[in-house]
Amino acid sequence: MVIEAFILCYNEERMIRHTLNHYTKFCERITIIDNNSTDDSINLAKKYYPNVNVEFFDSGGQYREDLQINIRNNCWKNSRADYVIVCDMDEFLYAPDIRQHLTLIKKNDVAIPIVYGYNMVSETFPGSYETDITEQVKVGFRERFLDKNIIFNPSLVKEMNYGPGSHFCQPVLTAEKRIDPLLDFKLLHYKFLNKEYLYNKHTNYAERMSEINKQRGFGREYLMGAKYVDDTFTMVNKYLYQVIN
Repeated sequence: MVIEAFILCYNEERMIRHTLNHYTKFCERITIIDNNSTDDSINLAKKYYPNVNVEFFDSGGQYREDLQINIRNNCWKNSRADYVIVCDMDEFLYAPDIRQHLTLIKKNDVAIPIVYGYNMVSETFPGSYETDITEQVKVGFRERFLDKNIIFNPSLVKEMNYGPGSHFCQPVLTAEKRIDPLLDFKLLHYKFLNKEYLYNKHTNYAERMSEINKQRGFGREYLMGAKYVDDTFTMVNKYLYQVIN
């Protein structure tokens, strides 16, 4: 069983070790696709995870979701892995035993496993890189908007046809799609970890927002400022529960 991950990155120096700690536990190959980060993200990746491959793409210093859509739809096409994962740096595919999970799914020729999305929330940013983030932040809430098909068997998929943020897709398969609802995954979206962390991230993305993004409404939450972050934290606190036991 070979699992390969492709992870998009821009200025993720606080998150990148959490992400790679998680995915290196079960992925044989990982490629970071970096949008010319200006912080220490790539230096940290090379220092702590020398076997991780790094590729770069240039968006002219702008946040361009149209370019990222194209990358997500094509980065995996030469992979010979049994399953590939295409995700952002704050998206964590989770199951109690992922490799066993996928072994059972592969035996049933499942092209695209079921993935259920959750928004994970913490008032403080998880400080330890020695413990998996899934052990440090276990509360969140179910978020159907985060049900993303980020994992699939590349030999059974011709095209994924992802839309913005991979929130929807129109896959073209090489074989009948089979799904076993008893073998679903969780997609833990570790975004709402700390207000100051989000203030800085949203400000950075807003400053880089391209005209294409603005015209098409991609990433519009980044333009809403601190109020969006404050209002979201106030709202989600009403719905939090233990997502990971």
